[in-house]
Amino acid sequence: MTEGPYAFFDVYVAVADPETIVERLRTALGGTEVPTTARHDLILGPLRITGDHNGCRTWDRADPDDFLPWPTVLEGETSPGAAPAEVVEAVATLLRTLWGMGYRALAACDFEHELPDAGGAARYR
Repeated sequence: MTEGPYAFFDVYVAVADPETIVERLRTALGGTEVPTTARHDLILGPLRITGDHNGCRTWDRADPDDFLPWPTVLEGETSPGAAPAEVVEAVATLLRTLWGMGYRALAACDFEHELPDAGGAARYR
């Protein structure tokens, strides 16, 4: 795994089913299924992504622009030796793909300022 601020990221998605979103990403981006017991893992370039239900979920009572309670979180980590620019581009591609599919998505990470639309924050102000 890459060290420092590019090692981990989360992408919150306003969709109820993490399995569906991971499958759609796999189809759209040609990702590889991770051979583990986790059902929602995916490798996309230098990224390992796990789709899960968001534990902070209060979707029915939340402001729709407040990403923290969105029902799905894609938790990511980067592969060993991945260059920061490679990580930023891969997460940017992930976000653009989600947005292109019509999903509301926002990245939360130490490098979100390097991502399109500040990781999505600029879209939901």
